[in-house]
Amino acid sequence: MKSLGCAIAIDDFGTGYLNFEYLIKLDPDYLKIDGSIIKNITHDDAALRITNLIADFSKSMNFKTIVEFVCDKHIADSVKNLGIDYMQGYEYGKPKNIKDLN
Repeated sequence: MKSLGCAIAIDDFGTGYLNFEYLIKLDPDYLKIDGSIIKNITHDDAALRITNLIADFSKSMNFKTIVEFVCDKHIADSVKNLGIDYMQGYEYGKPKNIKDLN
C-alpha cells in the first residue's frame, strides 16, 4: 500500500489485545490512541502515563500520534505537553455529517 502512496494508520491503539508484531509487519505511519484512555488523562495518572509511553514509543518508531476525544482545553493542554502530533474532538469542532459539507 505504501508503494502506492498510501499512509497506514492503526486506530483504537491501546485497546483490545495488541500484537506488536503487527506494528512491525504493517509499519504504520500513524497510531491513533483510543479515546477511552485520552478522556481520562487529566484525572487518572495511569491513563496519563500510558499515553506518555505510547507517545514516546511512537516517536522512537517514527510513527505520528493522533488522539481522539479531546473534549476540553485541559485534555488538549495535556496531550500537547506529551508531544502528540494530532488531536481531534469537540474542543476543535463537532463532528459533521458528510451531507452538511456540500
